[in-house]
Amino acid sequence: MKVLLSILAAATVLVQTVTSDSFVKATGTKFTLNNQPFYFEGSNAYYLMTASQQQVQDVYTAAKQLHLPVMRTWIFNLGTNNVWFQQWNSATKTMTINDDATTGLGRMDYVIQQAQAAGIKLILTLTNNWSDYGGMDYYTTNFGGTYHDQFYTQANIIASYKAYISHVLNRNNTLTGVLYKNDPTIFGWELANEPRCGGSGGIPASSSCNTNVIYNWVNDISSYIKSIDTNHLVAIGDEGFFNHTGTSEYVYDGGPGIDFDANLKLSSIDFGTFHLYPEGWGYGTNDTWVLQWISDHVASQNAIGKPVILEEYGMSTDALRAAHYPVWHSLMESSGLAADAFWELGISSQAGLDANTIYPTDATVNVTVVNHALAMLAKNGGSTTTTTTASTTGTTTTTTSSVPITTTTKTTTTKTTTTSTTTTTT
Repeated sequence: MKVLLSILAAATVLVQTVTSDSFVKATGTKFTLNNQPFYFEGSNAYYLMTASQQQVQDVYTAAKQLHLPVMRTWIFNLGTNNVWFQQWNSATKTMTINDDATTGLGRMDYVIQQAQAAGIKLILTLTNNWSDYGGMDYYTTNFGGTYHDQFYTQANIIASYKAYISHVLNRNNTLTGVLYKNDPTIFGWELANEPRCGGSGGIPASSSCNTNVIYNWVNDISSYIKSIDTNHLVAIGDEGFFNHTGTSEYVYDGGPGIDFDANLKLSSIDFGTFHLYPEGWGYGTNDTWVLQWISDHVASQNAIGKPVILEEYGMSTDALRAAHYPVWHSLMESSGLAADAFWELGISSQAGLDANTIYPTDATVNVTVVNHALAMLAKNGGSTTTTTTASTTGTTTTTTSSVPITTTTKTTTTKTTTTSTTTTTT
């Protein structure tokens, strides 16, 4: 009997160890998975929360073809659309959470299950600075706020947002039986997409908003997530703006309310994020500026000792991407940047995607995606063999890596479970 108990105890420890290793970790300035380095190029597909089941499958198929083991997507949708995760209840003055499998948060069960089946990790973003899909201003205006940045400071707004976070993290996936907070398919949580003092919902930033306001909010919300979920990495989801003295350059002077270095030093933040849109930010096609922007974030990564992801970057035409991305990629590969993810991966059936979108059928997809994806995976060593078809040549390429590479359309789908469930939160 003692021998049997010893065997069972050893087996239990083994299972726990394997489970722990299957979560992505931050180890110094790099990510690790299964105790091995995990450098990668990934992408974004924000629209999975409203996509049909076939579209979800198509996105993951495309990601595998392009050697993208990580996808970033959104796990929020506020308002009165056909699909909604939260909605303001004017009678109770609270947010109602919709768990329905067809029209609500239950749709994410399939998104996560299919990612697991495809061997893809998901970065999940919990709200939006911008008014797309509701975002922060949906909270602020419904709770009687007059400034965008009251999202970061008003007690009842913070309580409501925390209630949603708790609901998401503790959700039991109806298709896998695994709580979201215990699912290694999830790479990590992000507090918000591109938080700033100002938004786009028609209400202004207050004159009192500064880097301290958002820093304190980041500390509070990230610590709250850690109090519920000890398995997953936590990041902000910000654009990586610096707070340097002696400059009036918007992305370096702290004006948007972000202090990249101070935020990254918080113990409850596991990795840094930054974005890159030189055209939209007024830098045109200036590769010199872009390379400095990347280098500055790598310098912060190395100085602070935490990994950093360039998790969004884009240019507006395929020709520009083909001309400039290889230059940027070369620095990403040589500098030690932990990872990157372009904006964004498109599929033919998803309408309304912006000009930055890359499709698997693009003539230049090898130049803009595949070559770099393989170079990042090669940094991991290992022996996982994957196959992809490069659209520019029509030939099949086999490679080796250490990781398993296996305007939104308001679309709803029919799933096995269609029972509507709502939860009211404050």
